[in-house]
Amino acid sequence: MEPLRAGIAVVLVATAVGLVGCTPGPAPKPTPTPLFTSEAEAFKAAEQVYRDYNEASNERREGKEDVDPQSFLSGQALDDDINAQRMFKEKHLKIVGPNRVSSFDPIDYDQARGQISANLCVDVTQSRVVDDSGADVTPSTRAGLVALHVTMTERRDHLEITSAVAGEHSCRP
Repeated sequence: MEPLRAGIAVVLVATAVGLVGCTPGPAPKPTPTPLFTSEAEAFKAAEQVYRDYNEASNERREGKEDVDPQSFLSGQALDDDINAQRMFKEKHLKIVGPNRVSSFDPIDYDQARGQISANLCVDVTQSRVVDDSGADVTPSTRAGLVALHVTMTERRDHLEITSAVAGEHSCRP
């Protein structure tokens, strides 16, 4: 009986070793897939994101509570918007009327960094800054078209506006 037990033990050990040897190693990490397959696709998406953000901002000014333009922002752009909203509230000011994106000119798509930059012009002729009494306090020197340089960054499956600063380009009506 001893040789039979020894034989069974050898078979069990061999099977266990065989099973351990067949266990898969760690799963390979997937190679990140770029969000866009071409520069043209990236630029088109970036323009749509900014136009959607602008529309959400217009709707926020109209008092719609189910929109959140800040959901399009992160980083410095989000900080700037939070600070602007705070400043307007402290000074008892608000913007009324819509702004419109009049041009969007793509500048660069850095696929490795997941960043897109563009120059754009925003038509602010239909919006005004008003105080609590409703008096128009829009600066008389404010231009009708505002030049912006915008940077967007890829986040998993979408773009976020990460920077929007005064642009050095000129805007023409």
